[in-house]
Amino acid sequence: MASETAKRDPARTRAALLEAATRDFAAHGFAGARTERIAAAAKCNIRLLYHHFESKEGLYRAAIETAYADLRHREAALEFDLADPLGCIDRLLRFTFAYFESNPDLDGLLRAENALQGRFIRQSRQVHGEGAGLHTRIEAVLAAGAEQGTIRPGIDPLQLYVTIAALSRFHIGNAWSLAIGLDQDLTSPAWRAERLEHCAAMLRAWLTP
Repeated sequence: MASETAKRDPARTRAALLEAATRDFAAHGFAGARTERIAAAAKCNIRLLYHHFESKEGLYRAAIETAYADLRHREAALEFDLADPLGCIDRLLRFTFAYFESNPDLDGLLRAENALQGRFIRQSRQVHGEGAGLHTRIEAVLAAGAEQGTIRPGIDPLQLYVTIAALSRFHIGNAWSLAIGLDQDLTSPAWRAERLEHCAAMLRAWLTP
């Protein structure tokens, strides 16, 4: 019955396969993921997996491209008020924190792809240049802040974004190992809220003249 439904609704089938693939690749990496397991989780015939994506490589690339596209789409939807440049950076930080918190599979995909030294992302025309729009927006925010005297001049937009991404991901990707070494539950909502405020204050202090 599930495979018959899949045949009648190819868009739903593709979406289900991408969702299952994202979870499997995030958990097991490219080498450890199994197309049979992904098809079973998506409740469809494995032949439909190859029909939609041609190969395991094609499915993996599609999962990464979809994950990147969602992040960039949501970043682009952020409203930046250039009258409050520091508020814009704070908003981006809080969004990025919340996004990685709500999308742990993205962190898994990024770890998997970095283990492959970016092999599949390098082949993707879609991913190349996707961050250019955000880079331009951050550049405009920094320029406005420098002009108003609320942000010190000379800050590199790319360096700033990498810092925000690192602050947003490190405590999630390393929560279990850090928890044991530091005797602190880094998965606790209270601790993570405290962590966000700490990072926001640190970033603001670094940005301010």
